Amino acid sequence: MQYRKVSLLCVFIAIPLNIINSFFGVRWITILGILLMVVFFIMYFLLWKCPICKNRLPLRFDIDTDLDDIYRCPYCDTKFLSGEIID
Repeated sequence: MQYRKVSLLCVFIAIPLNIINSFFGVRWITILGILLMVVFFIMYFLLWKCPICKNRLPLRFDIDTDLDDIYRCPYCDTKFLSGEIID
């Protein structure tokens, strides 16, 4: 879950940076925004998997359920909390 929070933080910073950059055209903002998006996708594809069934968890984001510490796998229905599996 910590990886999920970091990757979401990267994407939530990258999107406004890219929008701001479309108005001002500053090169370092473009590079920073692109790097943050790359970090988000790398973390998503490599780390955002269920610890039990190893299926990739959905990319969609629900602010009501994804920001708390408990997440439920939609494939095997396992609940986990920041790397710990909850019965």
